[in-house]
Amino acid sequence: MEKPSLIVRFFSILLRILVVLVLMVVIAVASFEGVTYYLTGSLYDLREFAGGSNTITNTGSGEVQETKIDETNMRSTLFFVDSADSGKEYMALNMLNTKNYVLDILLIPTNAQVTVGQSILKEIQKEMPEAKNTVNLSDVSRAFGDEKYKMISSIVENVTGLTLSGYDVMTQENFTSFLDMADEVAYKVDDDFSYRDEKGVLQVIKGGQTEVDSEEAAALLTYLDGTETQESSRLERTNVYLQSFFSTLFEENSGSAIYRKYTSLVQSSVDRDRSNEEQIFEQLDPDDITIRILQGSESDGVFTVDSQIVQLQISTLAQQAENTTTSSDSKSEKDSSSESDTRTSTASGQDSKDYSIELYNAAYVAGLAAQWEAYLEEEGYTISLVDSYQDEGPLSTTRIVVTEEGMGEDLLTYFPDATIEVDDIDTGGDIQIYIGTDSTDVGGADGSSYSSTEDGDDGEDVTDEDESDSYDDEEDTDSGDEEDTSKEDSGYGGSYNFDTDSAE
Repeated sequence: MEKPSLIVRFFSILLRILVVLVLMVVIAVASFEGVTYYLTGSLYDLREFAGGSNTITNTGSGEVQETKIDETNMRSTLFFVDSADSGKEYMALNMLNTKNYVLDILLIPTNAQVTVGQSILKEIQKEMPEAKNTVNLSDVSRAFGDEKYKMISSIVENVTGLTLSGYDVMTQENFTSFLDMADEVAYKVDDDFSYRDEKGVLQVIKGGQTEVDSEEAAALLTYLDGTETQESSRLERTNVYLQSFFSTLFEENSGSAIYRKYTSLVQSSVDRDRSNEEQIFEQLDPDDITIRILQGSESDGVFTVDSQIVQLQISTLAQQAENTTTSSDSKSEKDSSSESDTRTSTASGQDSKDYSIELYNAAYVAGLAAQWEAYLEEEGYTISLVDSYQDEGPLSTTRIVVTEEGMGEDLLTYFPDATIEVDDIDTGGDIQIYIGTDSTDVGGADGSSYSSTEDGDDGEDVTDEDESDSYDDEEDTDSGDEEDTSKEDSGYGGSYNFDTDSAE
């Protein structure tokens, strides 16, 4: 066979080289796209958080999502708890959608290590000359003293891409006082937990499902176990507790009461926009509040924040909040449609449906407060507490205590013989009703089963001894099984058994 000519062999080799080069280019491009796709995390789906997970997962499908944050209806603030004992700041980023009042809370690790831009770095180096572009928030806090909150706010803006509207600061003591607004909060303790109370006495919280008070909660939220992942563990405990706390808090208190308590305990930055703040608290619903952890990873006791993933996390949460139809929206529509059917307030213009009402059974009639609670809630009022009142013996006239002149007058529709008194209320409610024997006819309906003999009803005569015996059972009736079964499951997948009896 005749060998191919030199020219043919040359072009054959050249063709093979071209084929190899083309294949190399194709492989390189494909590899680059794959690596870019992996590193950018463009398909992270934060909807996995709905089940309580704190890890962003890659779905592997869909279009590439740009990290762009829509702040049109977003108000973002930082919240600090200044722990004087540990010298560490406990922080949370609160992102509120002002259109539908969805609140996303991102817990920020105490020892978060973040990478900042050059402009912020120059400001940091004024107090920390040795600082590099990666700084630890704990170090910044110690170095900046009274200016630490302002500097940390600037760092958070730089890392997250958000525009903050200021910050709030509570001392550890005041934060515990705020936690005390929720009497006892359902919480599952993994193992026995020991801590020392404010008097230095060693206390133990037994493992298992329990209810913790504010002092125990403060211990749970600040405890660091000395492990390499101690900050992550603390944030996980905080996450679980706060979910249950907000459900209990709004179950037991009105939004206006929570607002007043919060305002009395917190100090805010001068640039903090607090306009319409009370309205915001009144619109908040625990079903629309989610608590998560700022994205990052912890290794050797240091939590490193990934700015790219954090900005993607925030962008996705902002978009979800914008597109959410909230529980508050549904309630507002329901209130609007039924407004013409409700009883109108008096000429004072103050509607008690906007306030938190506490009911006290002062008539010594078993179950009376619970009956009024059910009736008034059907009428659209918010009952935050049901309890008995025995300090003055049975009251013949119902007493309504309010904090401002003009409040509570619409309640005379239900309690026509009642007296209204203006006084301070320190139990968290806005209005207190001490139900007397003149109000045993619940709602004006046939209340013969609750009436005493002096009312002249057809019910059986009730002697002083019988009245006392029946009243002894009242606490169980007012705050026991009957009320518990009427409570709906919380928005976090669990039902909680709230005790409505006050400690006083």
